[in-house]
Amino acid sequence: MESNNSRWLQHLINAVPQAGFGKKLSMYTIALEGWRRGLKLKFFTIDDPENKLRIRYSLSYKGKEHRFESSKGDKTTDLAYEICDNKFLTKEYLQKAGVPVAEGKRFTSEESDEKIIQFANSLGFPLVLKPINANGGKGVFSNINSMDSFKEALYHVREILGYQDIIVETYIPGNEYRVVVVNGKVVGALNRIPANVIGNGKDNIRDLIKNKNRERKKNPHLKSRVIKVDTTVIELLKSYGYSLTTVPKDGEVVPLRLTSNLSTGGDSVDLTDVLPDNLKKIAIDATEAIPGLTVSGMDMIVDSVSKKGVIIEANTRPGLGGHLFPADGIARDIPKEIIDFYFPETKNVEKSCLFFDFNSILDPLQKRTAKVVEVTDLPKGELYGKKFIVTGKVQNVGYLAWIKRQALSRRMHGFAENLSNGDVVIVVAGMNQQEIDDFKEVCLQGNDKSEVTGVNEQHWDYPVKIGFEINRELTRDEIQELEEEKKQVEKERDFYKKRYGQIKSSRMWRTLSPLRHVLDFFKHTIRTLKRT
Repeated sequence: MESNNSRWLQHLINAVPQAGFGKKLSMYTIALEGWRRGLKLKFFTIDDPENKLRIRYSLSYKGKEHRFESSKGDKTTDLAYEICDNKFLTKEYLQKAGVPVAEGKRFTSEESDEKIIQFANSLGFPLVLKPINANGGKGVFSNINSMDSFKEALYHVREILGYQDIIVETYIPGNEYRVVVVNGKVVGALNRIPANVIGNGKDNIRDLIKNKNRERKKNPHLKSRVIKVDTTVIELLKSYGYSLTTVPKDGEVVPLRLTSNLSTGGDSVDLTDVLPDNLKKIAIDATEAIPGLTVSGMDMIVDSVSKKGVIIEANTRPGLGGHLFPADGIARDIPKEIIDFYFPETKNVEKSCLFFDFNSILDPLQKRTAKVVEVTDLPKGELYGKKFIVTGKVQNVGYLAWIKRQALSRRMHGFAENLSNGDVVIVVAGMNQQEIDDFKEVCLQGNDKSEVTGVNEQHWDYPVKIGFEINRELTRDEIQELEEEKKQVEKERDFYKKRYGQIKSSRMWRTLSPLRHVLDFFKHTIRTLKRT
């Protein structure tokens, strides 16, 4: 259960349940930080015009409550969000404050492509073209080096994606940094590096990618962001004289992509401790230039030689995953900084290592069976933990279920699981130190069918989920059964897909086409009336 990744924060190791991975990581870790300090925690849904599920959460302490959306709390104003959501407005505010930004101009839907092309010619290449209101890098074309490429990008953004309001600006080469500022202080800085593998002199590139993806899947932030071998990767390897079967030398860095997106396999490298003061000042000045912006994620391009930087984007909801679980470098406890800012009176509160079951909290909200779910208050008192390795005849004799009953009857938290060598590992934690210490005797006693021959005792100071669980790996037969079920489902899916294709190409399907359009129209009308 323990992670040997010393770069990560110990109080978060194995404390992020599956539901908190990826996009919900900021929400979960900030909520967890507040809850561990004894704050009252609620998750709730809000009404959405498009009927999309919007989950928010609140933290309260001694009558004071703050509401949050991901990493954005209510101390960040609506005006700040409006400015940051519009790249042109962001640029205007930053320029007025003297914050360095790329030279460029905004064009509205009323301005023609010809006018934009003329400006691009006057500015000179390379250029960047991006929509004003798009998020997540959508529609952004960078390092455009020719007019033909610019025209193609312009057509794609305006006609294909439908973004009429755009910005054209000078492309500035350099490294992309994400700098997080909380209440006027830089609390984290990352460098995003394009997907790559490092040779070991033995494995080929295909195997190196597989090995790296296995490591990424252990990372709560990168689990779903694996390196995919596609045409882009193969063509880039080819341009460098590589193929997937090439065995790189030990220590040789092999680039797989040119863009630094984490979603396509990029790495986040922490550089908070080495970030120059001039870049910290730019990030802080940029945050202060936007009224009501208290917590920000500033995207910055930094020249690797001069160390000068320009702001390219401001975010009111900085993702914290790369800072909490970096691919390289030291993790930064930004949730702590945010809760310190919102609830300064709890800075010195002793924090627990317990964590709650996020899956069970989200389930009724996602199923829309509840609009508000309040998390059970944190048990009061100092937490003590022990780990016991039990040897003997302890598997498949009801020992785990018996241990679970013993732990729950003593109001202990933890887990038990079988080990591949026939032993059992048990972790218990609670507020009564004597009972935790005495649990070794319980393990030795065992149930009627077990025969315990020894118990090895160790201290446990890693996170523990509230309640007591039995963790069990699937047996070989169970795995084989699931594989067979999967094959059967895939076989049925292919059959119905083929059958559907046959039906669509039939004469009857074509004949009934007008009737289907009428039915679709009536369905749409009924849904519209229900919403109104």
